[in-house]
Amino acid sequence: MRRFLSVWLPRWPTERQHLTSPQAQRRTSTRSARSDKTAGPSPFAFTTQVGNTVQITAVNEAAEKMGVHPDMSLTDARALYPSLETRQATPEDDLSALHRLTLWCLRYSPLVTLHPPDGIALDITGCAHLFGGEKAMFLEIENRLSGFGLTCKTGAADTIGAAWAAARYGRENQTLVQSGDHIAFLSPLPLGALRLPKAQIQRLNQLGLRKIGHLIRAPHAPLTSRFGPDLIRHLQQATGATPETFNPLSVPPTYTVRHPLVEPVQHLAAVEATIEILARQIEELLKTRQEGARLLNVLIFRVDGHLETLNVQTSSLCQEAAHITLLFREKIATLHDDLDTGFGIDLICMSALKTEFMPDQQSSLSASTTTSPVDVETDLATLLDRFGNRLGFNRITRFIPFESYIPEKSVRFCPVTTLSSQKKSPAWEPPHSPRPFLLFSPAEPITVIAEVPDGPPLQFKWRRLHHHITRAEGPERLAPEWWDVGNPLSGLKTRDYYRVENALGHRFWLYRDGLYERTDDRPRWYMQGLFP
Repeated sequence: MRRFLSVWLPRWPTERQHLTSPQAQRRTSTRSARSDKTAGPSPFAFTTQVGNTVQITAVNEAAEKMGVHPDMSLTDARALYPSLETRQATPEDDLSALHRLTLWCLRYSPLVTLHPPDGIALDITGCAHLFGGEKAMFLEIENRLSGFGLTCKTGAADTIGAAWAAARYGRENQTLVQSGDHIAFLSPLPLGALRLPKAQIQRLNQLGLRKIGHLIRAPHAPLTSRFGPDLIRHLQQATGATPETFNPLSVPPTYTVRHPLVEPVQHLAAVEATIEILARQIEELLKTRQEGARLLNVLIFRVDGHLETLNVQTSSLCQEAAHITLLFREKIATLHDDLDTGFGIDLICMSALKTEFMPDQQSSLSASTTTSPVDVETDLATLLDRFGNRLGFNRITRFIPFESYIPEKSVRFCPVTTLSSQKKSPAWEPPHSPRPFLLFSPAEPITVIAEVPDGPPLQFKWRRLHHHITRAEGPERLAPEWWDVGNPLSGLKTRDYYRVENALGHRFWLYRDGLYERTDDRPRWYMQGLFP
């Protein structure tokens, strides 16, 4: 049976200020400390414009004690407390802060999601025993959130809807619905526990349907015809008759290891040592399944609720702990002061996000000191990984063959991360005639004296130097690709290539662009490359 935990933050918009960035906390710490010493928190509320009325959307505890509550008009609120402080509501900022807090909850479960505007849901199936049971897990979450200055209520049940209702309608701050008891728990609750619109709840109340138990016992067909399918869908999802999709913020990785720290640490050397321990654990998991990682990340959890994420990428499959540790150490070194340990780090997790099958490779059969081709390729991949994580893998490229007989199209740039996935077409064959070691891009124009219409060049002038040709081989005729002939932007014509040698023994690769018998422009000659 699956188990879900719902966390409700009833005063989230007014209390989320405690979860601002560390830089903002440092800027306001002195001012906040002075104000807290002189006086307690004053009544405060967020407002929004609804038609011609300014309405209260959220209040703090002090305003709630004065009788001010959400959905009250600002005029009525000022009648109760004339000096009420107000500020324009910012739901986008509230949602962004809730997203960050939800990511922080990854320390408890790999499956977390938002329940806007003031809730978080966790799939705790198989996770509670890591914290000593569900009650101990609830207490741990409540104590940490209270330390952040947040008011919270938690509830757990077999369904997402029942857990949501337990957190908001439970009599205690921690409501634990035992497995199989969620229907009995939901029956006496009001219809608001089904996450129904207020207008629909009012219409149901007018019919005498005020509790969830009334809907459970009522025939569903008339309710569906009168109120639509959403009413019965919410009811069946809460009771477990219909499954509800749990949409986590991210797909949980296949390989994840975690290392809780006995005492919070603030030194980066301790963080690097912990990453080395996690890298050895990841290596063992990957080698057991014969898989290698292409993308790894480290989640650094601080005691004040801040989450730091480090990502490293590899150009080839990797499963060596030493290489993984080196990449993360360089990542930490490039951050400098941006990696703030705050009041201490108490948990670090490492995950392999992208993995593929990686067969074992034999590096060398002899005990000689000669480096094998496999070792050379491994060293090159290690170097590319370091450069890629420093500069960005999109900036580290190399040439790969491409299916085209046109020289300037026969190679293309490719990022090193996609090199291993490039496959040559089985029908593609390299040209039979030799190609020069050095190609000019673009080809350089030259002046040629040659026999017409198809004779080889006799001499040419290139870069203000005259070259007398003693040997020539050709022509090798290359026509533009048939699928690109109609493209006016290609500008390609039929080419005749010649391999020539001058009196000094230097060899060149020349071509004539165009044919004399065609009605197009007069053919021109170009220098395409040099042979060694």
